[in-house]
Amino acid sequence: MNQAVSKYLVKQPQRWPLVTLLLLFLLLTACFGGGAAQEAAPEAALVSTATLRCTETCLGQGQCGTTADGRTVILSRSASAGFSDHDVLLANDSVVNILAQQPYTIQDVTGVQSSLNFYVVQPTAGGFTSWVAGSCVEPIVQQ
Repeated sequence: MNQAVSKYLVKQPQRWPLVTLLLLFLLLTACFGGGAAQEAAPEAALVSTATLRCTETCLGQGQCGTTADGRTVILSRSASAGFSDHDVLLANDSVVNILAQQPYTIQDVTGVQSSLNFYVVQPTAGGFTSWVAGSCVEPIVQQ
């Protein structure tokens, strides 16, 4: 009786875990991949124009200052949002495009937590992008 069963049929059950895993992967991709595409759409709509300003709040958070030659600059980071390790200087009152935003939880000296948006900005003339604290960004209202 064992001789009547093809050896190909005997080996096929070994493929079932692989097929099941592949189907599970496709199902998860279909379920969660669509949500990621929908979340990315609002970022595309976020592109707007803003002016970088060294306001009192921006200065108080250590996100702007004055260079040795007297220019006022906005401090930003190229890699990610954050309050330290700045590696980019942007001119005060410069106009930039806002490409994305990310909320960042901050804590003051008394321990009170709040949220501050950081923006990925790019000079309107083009070039590099960097992260700037929301307290230094004044959106330009389009009319």
